[in-house]
Amino acid sequence: MGCEQAGMHRHRERISLADIAAQPGGIEALQRRVHELRSSGIDFAANAIEREMAALNLR
Repeated sequence: MGCEQAGMHRHRERISLADIAAQPGGIEALQRRVHELRSSGIDFAANAIEREMAALNLR
């Protein structure tokens, strides 16, 4: 049985930062995520989120 037949080959849709920000409390959730990432030492991901937020004028 192949992956497609077994239903195991599913692609998850990605949610955009703009979609998250558009939700109630979305901007605050993004800011919390940036803080969590920085606290864990994952600066490159935090920087990417901040850059996209700046590009969308969400700060």
